[in-house]
Amino acid sequence: MAKLLAALRSAIACRPPTRGALTEFLPAEEQDYPILNKHYIAFERAAVSFLCKQDVIEPNHITYFRLGVCLLLVSFYSELSYLSILILALLGGLSDFFDGAFARSASKKTRLGVLIDPLADKILIFTVVYILIMRKALDPLYVLLMVILETHVLIVPLLSWFYSIFKRSPDGVAYSTSKNKRPATIVLKTKPVLMGKLKVSLYMFALLSLMLGKAGNCPLLVNLAHGLLISGICAGAAAFGIYLLRWSRQPHPLS
Repeated sequence: MAKLLAALRSAIACRPPTRGALTEFLPAEEQDYPILNKHYIAFERAAVSFLCKQDVIEPNHITYFRLGVCLLLVSFYSELSYLSILILALLGGLSDFFDGAFARSASKKTRLGVLIDPLADKILIFTVVYILIMRKALDPLYVLLMVILETHVLIVPLLSWFYSIFKRSPDGVAYSTSKNKRPATIVLKTKPVLMGKLKVSLYMFALLSLMLGKAGNCPLLVNLAHGLLISGICAGAAAFGIYLLRWSRQPHPLS
């Protein structure tokens, strides 16, 4: 029996894991880096070098950790102090840096990660926002504006879908703009823009400032948080406009 178990363990260890289209590892592209600078790229690689040397943790696991933090916050927010919420939110925010840097440095980007990483970012932000609203520390009007400005993730693909319907070839098939004229499929994502990344950063700093202000009973930090939130909403409005403008110039993100 012991020999059989040892043989099974050996077979499992030697068998390469099967990966589908969503979890297949892909190399990093230039557009994946938030800051296209050799010093920043070197910093990223140094920060995640310890992760690149092991084969147990994958970038998506770190994203799942961020989602787990959100679940923990939602489940126990009434029992947690502002300081505890702040620490958990900071851990979730740090995981956003590490999963992306790890995926780029180790060439372990996946299509699943491209989809769930920005989703996990938004869930973390709105989780903290929800907690602050429930504790009467944040005006719901901010949240309404933030939600409206995130609808570009639905509007752009829907516009592309409608465009593909009305711009079909004579045989009834929508084609991409590439020279081979192969049948096209809608890409259900939008390439990030700098204003969008600035928006997320402003939201995070605003929420952190608000929690610090509430934890330390500091009105100055609370007022700073409101200013940062308003700035983030303005950046979000600019990003929203950029997404629509970019779509209007090439109204069919088809592959």
